[in-house]
Amino acid sequence: MKNRKKQKLPTFETREQAAQFWDTHSSVDYLDDLDKVKLEIDPRIKSPRDLSPRCPLDQKIMLSRFIDLYTTNGHVKLEKLEELYCREGHYARLAPESEKLVREIELALKRVRQKAEKIAA
Repeated sequence: MKNRKKQKLPTFETREQAAQFWDTHSSVDYLDDLDKVKLEIDPRIKSPRDLSPRCPLDQKIMLSRFIDLYTTNGHVKLEKLEELYCREGHYARLAPESEKLVREIELALKRVRQKAEKIAA
């Protein structure tokens, strides 16, 4: 095993700074500076399937598919967004990553529309 030089963990002002740092550094070099944590797993969780999203109506595991979604009053088509749906067909929603993407795009488009309205005024 390579003999590693101990390094002091820097402090970060933003998450972006921390992310950039950890993209190029190994946590192994900073083990002495990291806090120990106790990990407790819920005893009801027996397998990864127990963590799967469930239908709120019948508690069955939801399935996943990719859909196209029109947003901003049909002006923008977002393709291949992940949707979670109940096998029985009584419940569906976007996966969290897709929800976040849709919110970010709608916010960006709202900003563009506001700038265009200011320019036109």
